[in-house]
Amino acid sequence: MTKEISYKDLANLLAEIKGGRICPVYLLYGDEFLHKSAFKSLLNALVPPHHQNLNYEPIDGESENVYEIIERLNTFPMIPSAKVIAVHGTRIFYSAVAADDLLHKSKEAFERQDLKESARYLLHMLSVAGMSLDDVKDGGWTRASDKKLTESLTKDAAEAWLDQVVAYCVQENMTVPAHQDDADVLNDAILTGYPETNHLVLTTDLVDKRRKLYKTISKIGAVVDCSVAKGERTADKRQRQEALKGQMKETLRKFGKTMAPGGFEALYEKIGPDMRSFSNEVEKLISFVGDRKEILPSDVETVSKRTRQDPIYEMTNAIVQKDTRGALFFLDSVLKNNFHPLQALSSAANQIRKLMLAKDFIRNRCRKTWRQDLSYQAFQKMIMPEIKKREPDFLTSNAHPYSIYMTLKQSDNYTLEGLIRALEVLFDTDIRLKRSGQDAKIVLEHAILRICEA
Repeated sequence: MTKEISYKDLANLLAEIKGGRICPVYLLYGDEFLHKSAFKSLLNALVPPHHQNLNYEPIDGESENVYEIIERLNTFPMIPSAKVIAVHGTRIFYSAVAADDLLHKSKEAFERQDLKESARYLLHMLSVAGMSLDDVKDGGWTRASDKKLTESLTKDAAEAWLDQVVAYCVQENMTVPAHQDDADVLNDAILTGYPETNHLVLTTDLVDKRRKLYKTISKIGAVVDCSVAKGERTADKRQRQEALKGQMKETLRKFGKTMAPGGFEALYEKIGPDMRSFSNEVEKLISFVGDRKEILPSDVETVSKRTRQDPIYEMTNAIVQKDTRGALFFLDSVLKNNFHPLQALSSAANQIRKLMLAKDFIRNRCRKTWRQDLSYQAFQKMIMPEIKKREPDFLTSNAHPYSIYMTLKQSDNYTLEGLIRALEVLFDTDIRLKRSGQDAKIVLEHAILRICEA
């Protein structure tokens, strides 16, 4: 029986289960969307859907208790068939060696404007590192015992995102969870054994493969790697696109749909590499075309236009255009849609930073070739070769050429000095939001007025 497989080979594992070769324990780790999708298939293979109300016991990893898990594993099922005890998002593999990975996950969540998720990862990182929220304030991260973690914290604190997440944790009264390393306890329980009818399934984003628990599961159970490459190498980008294509084809197949040539490329350009966002968009397209079997690139354009009409995108776009009225209108929409004020601030700051990088690039690398009315085709021939010579940065990393082209055009709305002043305004706004106790909406409105009307 195959013990460690890629999510791409899940069908082989399901066939083994159908053939009666069933493991006492399964581990699914990596991309959250992929491991959740794989879990659904695994659960249906282990427990018939009509038995799942009684013989499927889910446990939230945020509140997991290893002794409760062991007790459930040793309790016979309610009806005579297989039983699954599933711990979703288990933290049992988190350890000090994974602290740097947890910090990276926190930053990724922050960059996609998910402050709640970013805070969750940060708190878990502090937990396994034996630190508190106070330890990452005012240079306190230098007390981290792990040198690599100290370097990462120092770098991330310099980028200012860390302070925003810490402020969010404090404002929402979030605390660092107590760290209890129960991996060895669960490992011993698995080795001791439990009723053959019972099966443990663990899902998580991160694993430490050096731990005894991981080695035990890979030896007597089955491990499904749902990881997707995150790097900037061509091979990593190709792997992400292949993962998206595979998931898209599987979803379309279930609904009897196909994607016309050029459709995937158009969707990838609009949505990017995030698996969850991409899959949600595919489902919207399926609903949009109705009874029609084929989804066209024009459908992608229509639906993605609707999708991008989110208040954060519209607010930052209005700021770029110096549209004061529009920016204030969409700020109101952002806050009414329960976005945190710091998310609105962070989005505006990120957009200003992109404009600054674009302005600097034009000034230093293509002053003679760039002009406001340059066509996209001319941009691809004259400007993109220069951009490709650059190390990936906040302007170019994971960005489609058309997105870079539009950022260069939009940068002409501001002078470099104006962009610098805008960042100063946003820095001052950040301090006021965290320390002044003033109404957040009024503070943000004042910032927009200062930036757009300068």
